[in-house]
Amino acid sequence: MSSGDLGTTAFGGARDGYTGDASLAERFRRHADALDRGRRSPLYVELMRGAATDLGGGGVVRELFDGIPVPPGSVPTLRLMAALHRLVLVGRAPRLASHYPSAGGTKPPVDAWPSAAATLRERFDEVRERLTLTVQTNEPGRAVVLYCVLLWLSERHRLPVRLLEIGASGGLNLLVDRFAYRVDGVLLGDVASPLVFDEPWEGRPVPDPSAAARSLRISRRAGCDLAPLHLASAEDRLTLRSYLWPDELDRLARIDAALDVAARYPPRVAACAAERWLPRVLAPPRAGELTVIWQSVVRQYVPADAWAAIEQAIEEAAGASTPEAPLAWVTMEPDGHPLSRFALRATTWPGGVRSRLADAGHHGPPVRWHRSAPSASKSVSDYGERR
Repeated sequence: MSSGDLGTTAFGGARDGYTGDASLAERFRRHADALDRGRRSPLYVELMRGAATDLGGGGVVRELFDGIPVPPGSVPTLRLMAALHRLVLVGRAPRLASHYPSAGGTKPPVDAWPSAAATLRERFDEVRERLTLTVQTNEPGRAVVLYCVLLWLSERHRLPVRLLEIGASGGLNLLVDRFAYRVDGVLLGDVASPLVFDEPWEGRPVPDPSAAARSLRISRRAGCDLAPLHLASAEDRLTLRSYLWPDELDRLARIDAALDVAARYPPRVAACAAERWLPRVLAPPRAGELTVIWQSVVRQYVPADAWAAIEQAIEEAAGASTPEAPLAWVTMEPDGHPLSRFALRATTWPGGVRSRLADAGHHGPPVRWHRSAPSASKSVSDYGERR
């Protein structure tokens, strides 16, 4: 998703929202340390630490960020890494590319920073322009999380699903049933899809996933985002790829496959804030249809007043729900370590029954399904709270 009010981010970029008065160099170093602890992207660990040292010495990175607002939560580390990766992907940083597996590079991360610093100096204006833009991602791996909960909901309600996503970015998760999922050796979803997730779950959302998959039908789907990516645009597709870690080739292959699916089934994402969009699309409820509101790693980007308006819109829709027109609010949000554990929760109406269904990784798999006993929820506000 795209970050709206950058000053309100709570969890993005290894808890960048909790930086307080930390210097920019400290923020880069802290993000690198978090990646290192999580055994993620050795290349980015090296580059972020190199940038931190450069910032401390008043080098090119300091010059690049001079005058650019970087409030807590704006994740300047990811902006700089994406700007460099973009240059590599378009062939404008050949020396640096030799360290990037995403561009066929085979050199180790060690000693990558001098080439990165030289690239930043050579492409100063291009990089500075990218640093003014918000972080924009759309991880198709989170469809694994959504798909399992849709099977759970579909088995319970046995109704066609109207799928609505807030913070949808380019809308790749809206194509959840256009991807394939190999579960116990059996393909679920679209068996002809170029994107296949192999055994993505630990545990099962339903006793018979194959039967639930056959009954799942998404009748309508739509999303919203403050600044949606247009997946037919080569520039926006490049933006998505640039935000992926260059040494996580499986994720790069995954997003390329998802983009192939999107070319055949273009998702519909409105350029609109969720608090304005939801009241329009939620009213009135439609009999014979299960409405599912989905979000993944969205809460941290939304200011308090906007979040209150989102809750109010869902509260009103919940009050109008009936057994013939049920409503579900499904969230995948941080719950613990910023690079690993995320919680999948659902609240369903009528009744306001709240369930913690599973834990997932930041990018989706593996989903550890453990559904706890549901509990009554008096309002949606206690469901939207930060964890």
